[in-house]
Amino acid sequence: MYKLVVSCPPGVESLLLDELQTLIGVTAKESPRAVHLEASLEQAYTICLWSRLASRVLLQIAEGDAVNGDDVYKVATSVRWQDHFSASNTFRIDFMGTNRSITNTQFGALRVKDAIVDAFTQIGGQRPSVDKEDPDIRVHAFFKKGRVQVFLNISGESLHLRGYRPAAGLAPMKENLAAAVLMRAGWHKPDAEFDQLVDPMCGSGTLLIEAAMMKANVAPGLTRRRFAFEYWKEHDAKLWQAMLKEARQQRADGVKTLERMYFGSDQDARVVKKAKENAQRAGVGEYIQFAERSFQDVDPVACEHGLVVTNPPYGERLEEKHDVAILYRELGHAFLAHFEGYQAAIYAGNWELAKGLPWVPFKQYKLQNGTIDTRLLLFKLEREKAIKGLIKENGELSEGAEMLANRIRKNLKRLKPWLKQANVSCYRVYDADLPEYSAAIDYYEGQIHVQEYAPPKTVPIHKSQQRLAEILDAVSDVFDVERSSIALKQRAKQSGKNQYERMDSKDGYFEVTEDQATLKVNLTDYLDTGLFLDHRPIRKWIAKQSEGKRVLNLFCYTGVASVQAALGGAKSVTSVDMSSTYLNWASDNFQLNDLNGNHYQFIRDNCVEWLKNTSGEFDIIFMDPPSFSNSKKMEGVLDIQRDHVSLIQDAMKLLSPEGILVFSNNLRSFKLNEDELQDVAIRDVTLKTIPKDFERRKNIHSCWFICHSSAVQKKYKI
Repeated sequence: MYKLVVSCPPGVESLLLDELQTLIGVTAKESPRAVHLEASLEQAYTICLWSRLASRVLLQIAEGDAVNGDDVYKVATSVRWQDHFSASNTFRIDFMGTNRSITNTQFGALRVKDAIVDAFTQIGGQRPSVDKEDPDIRVHAFFKKGRVQVFLNISGESLHLRGYRPAAGLAPMKENLAAAVLMRAGWHKPDAEFDQLVDPMCGSGTLLIEAAMMKANVAPGLTRRRFAFEYWKEHDAKLWQAMLKEARQQRADGVKTLERMYFGSDQDARVVKKAKENAQRAGVGEYIQFAERSFQDVDPVACEHGLVVTNPPYGERLEEKHDVAILYRELGHAFLAHFEGYQAAIYAGNWELAKGLPWVPFKQYKLQNGTIDTRLLLFKLEREKAIKGLIKENGELSEGAEMLANRIRKNLKRLKPWLKQANVSCYRVYDADLPEYSAAIDYYEGQIHVQEYAPPKTVPIHKSQQRLAEILDAVSDVFDVERSSIALKQRAKQSGKNQYERMDSKDGYFEVTEDQATLKVNLTDYLDTGLFLDHRPIRKWIAKQSEGKRVLNLFCYTGVASVQAALGGAKSVTSVDMSSTYLNWASDNFQLNDLNGNHYQFIRDNCVEWLKNTSGEFDIIFMDPPSFSNSKKMEGVLDIQRDHVSLIQDAMKLLSPEGILVFSNNLRSFKLNEDELQDVAIRDVTLKTIPKDFERRKNIHSCWFICHSSAVQKKYKI
């Protein structure tokens, strides 16, 4: 009997344990990412050939205590390596685990390699060669808690590589993970009685192919190029060939029982072509119908008990998340239109975005695809169980959405006279006025920007799903726009890194006006839009004060305050920010307003360091730093509550005797430490800088006028 460790993806362990007990009927023990058991050679072959869930089959050949590299070498030399493979074979070592002595896995692998090479050279023979790409023999060593275990990998490259899919689409689902999804959905159970399987976003066809192979009892290892045990000296070729012959016969018999009950579609013609080729290589191509169409246009054959299973895009990168959130909402409508009464299994790479689906899963499982944490969500697609508000009936608003729509209309009515008088075209129309609808809604000259505040963890997912849907419905109704045209983001606590990261790649720039300025905004691609609406009054004040003045805009973002200063007749305007993206945006804003010349400077630098190292004199300094920043472009961390005193002191060194520093930030809990700011005059002007559309959230920002003396302070009014 051999001591085996059979590995698998995280979250699949219990399924693998059941599968192995069914395949070979032995007692096994489950552990994270693996199942441990003892098995005969034939049983080991059976696992390699028949397991749909396993990743690798490792056969233990040595174990011992180890503290350092010499101990690892000693354990590895206890193996008679020449009894396992020949010097003509190539090999590779995979080592996992470190400690204070073995500080990296390369060193551990080197000590095992030394033991193998020495074993061959000591008997006077040729030494085998290392091949890291395509070795005949793979050796795995695991070092943990003072013990090292050495294994032969008898399966070879991962068992998920069946051989039928040489080329897959982007971010493909591994074959053994696809099998796990199907098993969790109950596809493999004899009493499941599914009479149709549909994947409306089939990609490379993996789910459909695995389902057909499972139904036909096709051994997943039959299409593999090779197994590592074929190079192992203890390999029983006669036994293996007999097992292959039997498996081929079972495949031939099983395929004959298949019916054309598998339907896959994808809107990418190239992907559909690959899926067809993969299915043909797997031997099930004639039983799967593939079509080039979007999931909204899928047209399944009528059936009594269908299963729709799919793996939507993950939205792993920030720029994809907006599209994926919309996709899930549209998927919910497509499910009701085409798959009502089906069971659905959604493998969600970004399961938070899956809350756009209008059902609460009756079961969900934690899984992992590579390094991505995922969820398998199981639903019954029943109209009466759909979350109210996520599916609109006859175009009518739900009671909650109607209440929210009425509040937005009330706000618009209240703001209308002021908007006309102040000539404001971009403004906030709603800001969590109703606690259960926690979002900010902004209007940008006909386009709508919605920022959902992240709900507390105590709010059930289905409830947050419903509320978000009702927000979108209300906005769509009030402004007469399609849901899909609303720019939607979730406003959570951001790190200094995230505030500069791109969220989307639509290049959705368009122009708006503010007073006499034309400005470029973007509602989709970044966390913020390029225009902080709450700073509108202070920018207007800067424009009025800037004639003939030297103006410095620190943490300038997209340079809107700089544009207003320049249009106000500033003698010079210097804009500093560490983001090249935003400095380029600021430069574009200057170009839009025909502002050119050497007296307009754009400096890419860390404002904290720039203040310490620069010289010069400015009459107006506007400083609106982030609350927190740990960008990789700067050394150290900016914490505005901790660091604001030194920032203000450094800025005051550049301020002319009659000048003014306008200091602002949006940290809600911020407290200005006036005791540490000596020889300056400070005036809190926050309330006068909050515009009418932000009056219901007066802590949107804080703002102070700071001058060298009280006499100078009195000159500046707002």
